[in-house]
Amino acid sequence: MSTRGSDWVSFLRVLAILRRLMEGPASSEQLIQSVLQTVGADAYSSASSARKSAFKHDRTHLKNRLGVDFLYLNESNTYILNDAGPYGRVSLSPEMLRALTLLSRQYDNAVGEQAGVRDLVQQIIGWLPPEARTRIEDASEQVSLDFEQDVDRSVIPPRVRETVERALNQHRKLAFNYLSPRREDRQPVYHELAPYQLRFQDGHWYLRGYDLNNALGGEASFLRFRLSYLLDDERLRVSPTMVETRHRQPPRFPVHYLLLPDIGRGEISHRFPETQVTRKADGSAEVHAVTDDVWEAARTLLSYGDGCIVLGGLDLRREMERWVKGMAKNYNFYSEDIG
Repeated sequence: MSTRGSDWVSFLRVLAILRRLMEGPASSEQLIQSVLQTVGADAYSSASSARKSAFKHDRTHLKNRLGVDFLYLNESNTYILNDAGPYGRVSLSPEMLRALTLLSRQYDNAVGEQAGVRDLVQQIIGWLPPEARTRIEDASEQVSLDFEQDVDRSVIPPRVRETVERALNQHRKLAFNYLSPRREDRQPVYHELAPYQLRFQDGHWYLRGYDLNNALGGEASFLRFRLSYLLDDERLRVSPTMVETRHRQPPRFPVHYLLLPDIGRGEISHRFPETQVTRKADGSAEVHAVTDDVWEAARTLLSYGDGCIVLGGLDLRREMERWVKGMAKNYNFYSEDIG
């Protein structure tokens, strides 16, 4: 005997409808298909009139028994969820609510690449109980997170993003033209990359990986490329060539620096993986760690100003010296020009 009319199966159908509505707007057919996929192929009768009647009763139970508030939009033939009700709402700890509040403030006006984060935050807020939603909406702006998500106003072409992600997902070599502002001749440079990772950092998207066509002595350099500088042209493509396993892991560079007493006497920030701190008698602190990005490590340590001395490793020391000498040269030049 069929059980599709039993209270238990009816209850499961209602839950399946609620779950699908929590994912976003859906048509009647999409809701019915979600029920059939979740509860079983015989959850509804194959007869059109019987299925329509059962679906109508399920919507009534959703409102009256589970307290779910939803609307039907005639113009788009879709149902939208207003309130998941007491059994479909998400409960978060006070700490999580504070974090969600910060994210909602930070990404409230996000556009472009960060719009997805904004939409995700708003979706989660929509699943909260009314009182929690009110608290988030009424929260003060005295605390904020600086993710610098609105720094980069450039637009990344959809084909660039799709091609890069496909190369990453398939572990294949990526070919592209790159137009860096460092090029005085404003000519693009062709690269073949073993892509490792997309990273959002300091308000920009970066593609990181092993640059294969500029390899010296058989060793490929691990580089970063600003995603918005990749050109959407005929040379952008995913190669059939698979990326070697050794190029699917980032390199490891040693980090060794000394924080002078004015900083070293305080709490030491663990800015890098595997950080080990040795306190000195004079109040300074010697730090050993590792990094996979020498450029970013040098930039981070430069923020300490004259309170930090980079002792090693070799790549980081060279990068830091290059930056410091370049800054000194620039300041000397412009000081003479002003004088």
